[in-house]
Amino acid sequence: MSENKTVATAATQKNEIQLDRLALIGTFGTDAERHALVRHSSGRIEKVTMGEKVAGRRIVAIGNGEMFLQTGSGTRKLEMPSG
Repeated sequence: MSENKTVATAATQKNEIQLDRLALIGTFGTDAERHALVRHSSGRIEKVTMGEKVAGRRIVAIGNGEMFLQTGSGTRKLEMPSG
């Protein structure tokens, strides 16, 4: 299933995204310049890229359907809803 189809399917499913925390809702771009869309607990959607900070944590990697954030004890992996 294509990434766009996965996002479209997940968008119509109930309880796929926990609304009370940061959630990854999409990844896009080239291998050299990946971007992600994240949803904050406030409902705000933000486009982010490698090296930027989101929710106070630095983005260390963005892959196909996943994003890694630097934490005090290592990294935290965010994944898109499975749909």
